Amino acid sequence: MTDVTPEDVRRRHFGTAPFGHHGYHPAQVDAFRTRIADTMIGHDHLSTADIRLVEFDDAPRGHRGYDIQQVDEFLDQACLELEFVRRGRHRVPTGRDRDRLTVDDVLRVQFSAPPFGLTGYAAEEVGAFLDRLAATLAHDGPNGLTAEDVRGTAFHTAPGGTAAYHREEVDAFLDLVAHQLEKTSR
Repeated sequence: MTDVTPEDVRRRHFGTAPFGHHGYHPAQVDAFRTRIADTMIGHDHLSTADIRLVEFDDAPRGHRGYDIQQVDEFLDQACLELEFVRRGRHRVPTGRDRDRLTVDDVLRVQFSAPPFGLTGYAAEEVGAFLDRLAATLAHDGPNGLTAEDVRGTAFHTAPGGTAAYHREEVDAFLDLVAHQLEKTSR
């Protein structure tokens, strides 16, 4: 697998929104994409929360902006990439067809603890989900997880003093998994 570089992020292009939809304002998306690339090389300081919470205006009246789904998928992937760049670890797959999530990838995934003062997902529940996901990827069968199952997954907040994972990291990973499972079921 090839890591995504800041230049890959800078060169990323998005399709236009479908007819009848405004889509995201291209100039705002492009400027934010540049900030993500700058963060990857230490020239900006976006957090995964900044990326997950960003809001873009609609494209100017009379213009179709960037396809919302493509941009949102890119932002989910950017969250994962940024966390792995910051921790100096190998990243997880992008979910692209040529870069499919494997059992080994799932077994290697490591989420960080929630930021100080914030709650996180119960690590035990997330671990159980990862086990089920690994089993799904290892055995194509009727009892495996579906994209709808993943989107419907909800973890409890970890009680104080117990292991917890950073919510935004886990949510970004779930989005990636749901997207891949959806593509493989078509």
